[in-house]
Amino acid sequence: MTKILLRALLASAALLAASPTLAAAPTSADMLTAAKGRLPQLLTCLRQQKVALVGAHRGGPLPEFPENVVATMQRTTALVPAFIETDVQQTSDGVLFQNHDDVLDRNTTGKGAIRTQTWAEISKLKVRDTTAYPTTYAPALLSEVLGWADGKALILLDVKPQTDPDLLMAEVDKAKAGDRVFFLSYTVAQALGQRQRRPDAVIALPVFDRDMLAKAKAAGLLNDHLIAMVRPGKMDAAFIPELEAMGVTVMSGTYGGPETPDAVYRTPADAGAFQALAKAGPRMIVSNRPVEAATALLADPTYARKLKACGVGH
Repeated sequence: MTKILLRALLASAALLAASPTLAAAPTSADMLTAAKGRLPQLLTCLRQQKVALVGAHRGGPLPEFPENVVATMQRTTALVPAFIETDVQQTSDGVLFQNHDDVLDRNTTGKGAIRTQTWAEISKLKVRDTTAYPTTYAPALLSEVLGWADGKALILLDVKPQTDPDLLMAEVDKAKAGDRVFFLSYTVAQALGQRQRRPDAVIALPVFDRDMLAKAKAAGLLNDHLIAMVRPGKMDAAFIPELEAMGVTVMSGTYGGPETPDAVYRTPADAGAFQALAKAGPRMIVSNRPVEAATALLADPTYARKLKACGVGH
């Protein structure tokens, strides 16, 4: 594993060295400063400037840096300007912690459904990295992530449907994080529940086709507090401009298939894969390879200037 980690670190160092603009780049903390308490205004500026923020999917995991743990988030945000996307699950005794799957088998040393196990049981586990190697890290509490992120990074909470929304909002309030987080919902009903509990919340919602768009519109969700999750390659060219005309910001992922930017990127010469997605219209791009994605966008000399116009950076 040491050799794997060394190769990953050397690859990151080479990537960062290949970007002459990175030394003057905005930081993750700059992104948080621009978004804190005014995320809708920042999103409006991103649409106007036609520029995208990069997000780290599950924190940006690598060998020895597993998904959804603070050490991984810290590594990513120290290297490039990025917000953190992280998943919230709930134990049988009502504790909120970070895990993508609703079972423990794939990415921890545990087994079975999360909803049947207590935090006392889950907290003893270790999280597996991208090679399935069990690391020294235990699953992270939501409170731990929110505490770490204060002053460091904007957080997108991917709220799994089985998570109690009242417990979630109470945890966010306890951490005084309401002005530095936004929420991902899976359904219109879940989004409406979050909006009812926090009327000023910025919510991300799948809007993969016009039927889903119609349902979001009928629910009254289409405004500058909504981020529409869109797959640009599967929609017509008018779809993203139509959403933006309604004040909605578009977010897309760089993963999920052999032709996606995460899959095709090998060296800095492949930066065009991420740049092409950004030009397609998403103003938020979530990646399993956030360092590569952010470095690719920073290679465009106008990128940092456009972010600065939106208050991200100095």
